[in-house]
Amino acid sequence: MKKLIYLVLSVLCAISGIYGIYDTIATPQDDLATSIMTVLLFAFLAWFFWHLFLKPEPRHKHQAANAPESSPEATSDAPTVETAPITHADANDGVEDDYVAIDIETTGLDRSARIIELGAVKIRHGRKVASYSQLINPQIPIPARVTQITGIADRDVKGKPTIDKALPKFYAFCGQDTWIGHNIRRFDLPVIAREAERVGAGMPDVSFCDTLGISQTLLPQLDRHRLIDLIRYFGIAKTERHRAADDAAQTAQIFECLKRI
Repeated sequence: MKKLIYLVLSVLCAISGIYGIYDTIATPQDDLATSIMTVLLFAFLAWFFWHLFLKPEPRHKHQAANAPESSPEATSDAPTVETAPITHADANDGVEDDYVAIDIETTGLDRSARIIELGAVKIRHGRKVASYSQLINPQIPIPARVTQITGIADRDVKGKPTIDKALPKFYAFCGQDTWIGHNIRRFDLPVIAREAERVGAGMPDVSFCDTLGISQTLLPQLDRHRLIDLIRYFGIAKTERHRAADDAAQTAQIFECLKRI
């Protein structure tokens, strides 16, 4: 409802400004300076309300089981979170400078997928200060297609920690920071929550921002909003490596670029 109000106010102010210009030209007044100031005021208000209209939705809380339908970028079989309360944070809601960007690699995209790599970068005042990367033994064979995309094979995860051992250290690295991720709402968080439930590792309350949703709001001119599309759009890189820590770092760069729009 607020979005509609902002849009209406922006249009009304724009119309008033245009009428003011016409009125000043059609019926010159003695106090030209006042007329010009009035037009400029309406122009500023039109811009201000338009900016509020385009701004992403503010922070709100919801149970993850009530998450909205999948975005166009999410897969049709993407899992939904059924455990752990999750908080959604807006890009302009006090998390601009300090946060942790996260990413995961998995054995697939369906509900049986298991995590094979956790990655995260810690950001302070817009700069990376620490990174985390951990290969995970999924205890099932890694499909050849996944190895082709990520370069992670069964031999790479042999002897690596299982997810029940890795998650506590991952949580410790993230601390109380807001999690930033690309399609984190529909993929990363549900998968992590499901894996945590499977091994009884628990899932902390999480505040998060999804760069997919933010980019869809701020960059409607783009046909697609995949990670690869955004890193190319912002000139960050020509391709993504499909490794968790690297993708997390690129997600942080994307988030910093989105903040400047």
